[in-house]
Amino acid sequence: MRLPPLAALRAFEAAARSSSFTLAAQELCVTVGAISRQVKLLEAHLGLPLFTRHHRKLVLTIAGQRYAANISRIFAELGAAGDELQGEMRQALVRLDCVPTLSMYWLTPRLAEYREQQPDIRIESTTSLGSVDISAAFDLAIRRDPRHFAGLLATAFMTEWSTPLCSREFARKHQLATPARMLEAPTIHIRAREDLWPTWARDFGLCATAPSKRVSLDHTFAALQAAEDGIGAVVIPLLFARKQLSSGRLFAPFPTMLSESGTYYVLSRSSHETSSVAALKAWLLEQGKQSKND
Repeated sequence: MRLPPLAALRAFEAAARSSSFTLAAQELCVTVGAISRQVKLLEAHLGLPLFTRHHRKLVLTIAGQRYAANISRIFAELGAAGDELQGEMRQALVRLDCVPTLSMYWLTPRLAEYREQQPDIRIESTTSLGSVDISAAFDLAIRRDPRHFAGLLATAFMTEWSTPLCSREFARKHQLATPARMLEAPTIHIRAREDLWPTWARDFGLCATAPSKRVSLDHTFAALQAAEDGIGAVVIPLLFARKQLSSGRLFAPFPTMLSESGTYYVLSRSSHETSSVAALKAWLLEQGKQSKND
């Protein structure tokens, strides 16, 4: 069966809901005669009466009642579909690319809070290493090494502070009463961050770690686990060890001896940002201010 004209369906639905051609005409901003003609057109299309007409009374037939219920439901679903689509369009998308370790230990745990503050902003978070691909689809990126963001607008937002961490049992076993003793004990090194131990030792006028007692691992998570297991002490950014420190699985034998091991930057293509991108960037800058020792 061919679909009836939409105007006829709208006229019938309004008249059936209000039991009045007059009220339906007022709702749709047309004349009463236009409503009457559209309803007659629909009845002719269906081949059966939808209303019983009396002098000033409009009553739905049994068929009209069933048809009105179905048409009202369909119009409601159409309205809901439009509302849903508009809602999705209103929810702005911000694409954020971050280095994996920072994303895992610092960014991702904070995103739930941001979503509560900004429910209309949808964040698409990706991770990558090395230089930012300026041809990729991103609005903001986070990097530490200035060599990795040439040609992009960079805003420093967070300093990375590092210090040796180990288990309390390891500290007792190796009698880590002084920083010098720490350097004589077994140490854990992260291959991608071989700068951490030398930078910390140099900042406090100490010698390098003993090569014969070094364990080198590829990833931060592996180094953290090895330190928990008592294999050695690891110099690591405090940003990445929040859970281990708060739970007591690791501790800092010399908590005031913090070495500045890097700066993170928020990157964008230009200063012309959408309100959604600007909001996320402002939030990142504020989070960075609060993150020295968390």
